[in-house]
Amino acid sequence: MKRGDKAHLLVSASTALFLFLIIFSSTESVATAQNDLSAEYAYIPNEKNNSVSIINTTTNTVISTVPVGNNPVGVTVNRDGTRVYVTNFGDDNALGYTFSIINTGTDEVITKLVDAGKGIKPFGVAITPDETLYISSYVTDNVYAINPITNSISAIHVRSEPLGVAITPNGKWVYVANKNDNTVSVIDTETNNIVDNISVGEAPYGIAVNKNGTKAYVTNMGSHNVSVIDTATNEVTVTVPVVNDPHGIAVTPDEKWVYVANHCPYVGTVSVINTTTNTVTKNISVDQNPCGVAVTHDGKWVYVTTAGSENDPGSVSVINTSTNTVIPSRVIVGTRPSGIGQFIGSVQDSRIETMTILALSPNQSPSGELGTLTVTVSATTQGIEKLSGTVTFIMDGTDHIDKDIISGNATLDISSLSNSSHSIIARYKGNNNFRPSTSPSLTVSVQPPNGKTIPTPTDSLWEKLLGNLGKFLNEIIITVCGGIILALLKKRFFSK
Repeated sequence: MKRGDKAHLLVSASTALFLFLIIFSSTESVATAQNDLSAEYAYIPNEKNNSVSIINTTTNTVISTVPVGNNPVGVTVNRDGTRVYVTNFGDDNALGYTFSIINTGTDEVITKLVDAGKGIKPFGVAITPDETLYISSYVTDNVYAINPITNSISAIHVRSEPLGVAITPNGKWVYVANKNDNTVSVIDTETNNIVDNISVGEAPYGIAVNKNGTKAYVTNMGSHNVSVIDTATNEVTVTVPVVNDPHGIAVTPDEKWVYVANHCPYVGTVSVINTTTNTVTKNISVDQNPCGVAVTHDGKWVYVTTAGSENDPGSVSVINTSTNTVIPSRVIVGTRPSGIGQFIGSVQDSRIETMTILALSPNQSPSGELGTLTVTVSATTQGIEKLSGTVTFIMDGTDHIDKDIISGNATLDISSLSNSSHSIIARYKGNNNFRPSTSPSLTVSVQPPNGKTIPTPTDSLWEKLLGNLGKFLNEIIITVCGGIILALLKKRFFSK
């Protein structure tokens, strides 16, 4: 649609309802968390959106969505909570060979490291206390030790198809689950040499180490169980059956409980293992296709990423560890969330959180009037009104348009949008006093007014003339042929 053409802009009812719930949700719990110098955030990689959703674990709201590389899967947070590292697995259209580094102070990607080699498909990731990254490569059978400061990379050859990675709290040992070899490789971080290969169950996937570093827990997808490794001897001491196809795994800080995501496409569950008896005490129902699992540092909450069905948006289920029940409201994130690794981190930040709301005016225009996008940015703490700064409109994930915020609002004319469905978000960049935030995605469907068809760019004037000429000639041919046929009939039946 050319600029100036009138369009009928329709906003989906589901989006409007979602915005209504956000605007009118309770602010009491939000306000109580804003003045703390530290807060915990869950960083959820959305594989199909190439983004990371950031959840405030106090309010269970998505405060921002950060674009990263292609098909993100693995996440880890450094010890002081200043950096988040995300592996970008890639797909058939973009070879995976990068990982993204998110600055937790600005919620922006500060760099992508590429030198590990094209097509390595980085998957699992963990970080030592001195901030050496260990990243598994699904296709090269290597684990890469990477210094994110110097960009130095060392390749460590393990067994076939390494996936999950975990590091002991003292940073001395790295445990790597080798899916196609049914083993766990143990790496000495001082030498980056393999010191052991431990036989576990079939198709090991995820791995987690307890707080004291005495036990490593491994999920085995193929044999539907969890192997418990004694890190002092590197031997499997017990194998615990779970429900089906276990993926992510996490241990509570008190080391009493292990939570396992059973990746079932029909009825997703999380198995709760008592570490004293090594038995499953409960299977908690969650949404379909649970994958990643992480526990808050106080051990009160477990966050489980669930991909849902093919057509549903992804979400995060939150489990209360005192009751082992799921809280009623799930957190909606992007499409196909994963989250391999410890994706929850404690961030030192005294800034006040914000809320960005994106709306279209008018929502519906029977006369076909053009609409304008309006962004409103406000602080979630009571007593603070609208903010100033810069907001970025992101159209269909590609076009980025910056606009200044005046008295809390920024506007964008979208009269030039083409006739189709468009996904639009707005991202507030934040400043020294206020955290950035991202609006929920707004779906705008641009249609011709009054049901009329607007010619496409291929309908040129010459094409229209040819079309009209064809119709004219066709009418002449029909008329002439009809006359000839009628004359012949008269001659045949009425001639004397």
